[in-house]
Amino acid sequence: MTNLTELFKEILLTNDSITIPGFGTLETQYQPAQLDEKTGTIYPPAKIVKLDTGKTTDKENALETYIMQTQPVNQTTARLQIEQLVKDIKEKLDKNETITLDEVGIIAKDESGATIIKAVPNNLMIDNYGMDPVEVEAAKAAARTSKGKTVKTTTTTTKTTTVKTSSLSSSVRDTKPAESEEKETKKKSGVLKWLLILLPIVALITLYILYMEPVNNWVAGLFASKPKADTTQTVAPAPQDTAKPKNTVPDLGETEVVDDPETKMLLDAGFSTTPLNIGSNFKKYYLIAGSFTTIKNAQKRQRELPGSKILTVGDQHRVYVGSSDKADDILKQYNDLKKKQPGLEVWLLKNAK
Repeated sequence: MTNLTELFKEILLTNDSITIPGFGTLETQYQPAQLDEKTGTIYPPAKIVKLDTGKTTDKENALETYIMQTQPVNQTTARLQIEQLVKDIKEKLDKNETITLDEVGIIAKDESGATIIKAVPNNLMIDNYGMDPVEVEAAKAAARTSKGKTVKTTTTTTKTTTVKTSSLSSSVRDTKPAESEEKETKKKSGVLKWLLILLPIVALITLYILYMEPVNNWVAGLFASKPKADTTQTVAPAPQDTAKPKNTVPDLGETEVVDDPETKMLLDAGFSTTPLNIGSNFKKYYLIAGSFTTIKNAQKRQRELPGSKILTVGDQHRVYVGSSDKADDILKQYNDLKKKQPGLEVWLLKNAK
């Protein structure tokens, strides 16, 4: 089975559905957070995945596009991978075998021969990704007390009779002074109040731990001249607008003689030309608008910049807004971009090919 089955978990984290051309559509249904009163366990919100074998076409080719964005393959190769995946799934189903999609579900045939997906516990909610069920002792206590209710009766002897009822029977359990019963009721009420206070705090702490890195990057970006996201590449400052006069040149360290006209052209424009070897199959120049170590952050940045693409080399995912093998062409793309988006910060990546 091709490793494309591992992609569906990442896709459904940020999408409500994804179509596998020629097979069917995986659709998610929101399930709110739940409290199991028997065990006192709080389950976070989740997505339940369903399979619709009647939807087999996708005009936008979302799966094909996602494969090209996450793997260095062209459209033809991505399409062949999808066709092979569908072929493998159908062959296994014909043999009454099952196909497991990581944290999504198990594809199989039911007794009538129809293709279905069996839901499995998952963390497909991006807002609570990685959260596990929480057992709260106070919730357990509250669950136990909710099985019965207290009925007070007052007599001339100022005594209170406590009657505990359940779904099976009702009987007199105990008699207590009115003062003791009031204290117990206040104690239970106090526990529930503290539970309502603590649950949001626990949720906020959990979310901060999960998203510590992007939150820290965002805070740092408020005090920095340019947001760094989770970039690991040291880059030169973005060149100034070419419409403004230039009285200085970039500080390149040691003085060197530049004989290459293209390099001199880029230096005059304010770009650093220190090359980075990313491979001969890639363009010579790229205008980078963000560099990330995780594909999810790169995809988020890409959605913010219409028309941008992702360049993946090793464990680095760079969002670029222009590329070319010629220096004069890349400078023209940069100048056009600054006219359309004056505030956009970009830098030059030169490939040493």
